[in-house]
Amino acid sequence: MVFLTLMPLAVGAQEQAAPAEEDLESTYMDIQERMLLFEEELNQLYALSRFQMNIDLEMPLNASLLDAISNRLNSLSNALNSFSVRWNTYSQAQQVYVADNDSLLNKVAQIQQMQQIVTDTLTVRQQQYEQLATFSKAEQFIWGQDKKYRKLYQDATKYSLSPKLASQLEKVKAEEANIFAEAQTLFTQAKEAAEAFPGLQVRMKGMEKKFIELQSVSTKIQEMVYKPFIQRIKDYLIGLAAVAILLMFVNLFSQKLKQLKAARDQAKKLKETMQGQHDYPTI
Repeated sequence: MVFLTLMPLAVGAQEQAAPAEEDLESTYMDIQERMLLFEEELNQLYALSRFQMNIDLEMPLNASLLDAISNRLNSLSNALNSFSVRWNTYSQAQQVYVADNDSLLNKVAQIQQMQQIVTDTLTVRQQQYEQLATFSKAEQFIWGQDKKYRKLYQDATKYSLSPKLASQLEKVKAEEANIFAEAQTLFTQAKEAAEAFPGLQVRMKGMEKKFIELQSVSTKIQEMVYKPFIQRIKDYLIGLAAVAILLMFVNLFSQKLKQLKAARDQAKKLKETMQGQHDYPTI
């Protein structure tokens, strides 16, 4: 009687266990489907993050291009942040089920790996954008110093004429030193950007010539000191003498070359004359 009484209870327990297993499988399937949606969204972000930033003469580096790149990077970064928040919230809420299912564990690992790849790709793109922005800033800064350096040179020359203006001369030197230090930093960064983007090489050569000009004027400004009028006259005359000596050596060298050329031409003509003469035997 006891056995017969327990039979319905056992059957009822089995019937309850079966729906529970079915519910668990259904939950696993729902989580799998939701993860596939997360994975698809992440794949789209990865595809968008792989855009190329090629700079050449047909695609000049200007403010419009930099703004477009910046806006695109900001949009992708915001999308990735939104994804990360939603993914972290969902994966943590389902971690009990995920821990008991190898398939779900593998899917979580794949999504996290792809998430890191997208993050790294956007980091590289951000670094490239910063290089381009720095190059543009360096270009504008270095090419835009002509007027400023002309005034600094004129002021330094004026203040170096009197010992009473030594303090003003030092201020000019300090101002120029700060400007040139910034130009040098930007120039170094621009060279790194040009190495990363071969399309910038032509513009880099032009910037390098301009930088060398600024460097030359900077050296002259920093070397300016007060000199008495007599000393200035002496320096001027010494400079003229040095130029005259240099011109004399150039003139002597030129004359020597002309003499060597004339001697060579004469030897060549003599050789041709000797080859044109023939001695015939006589009886």
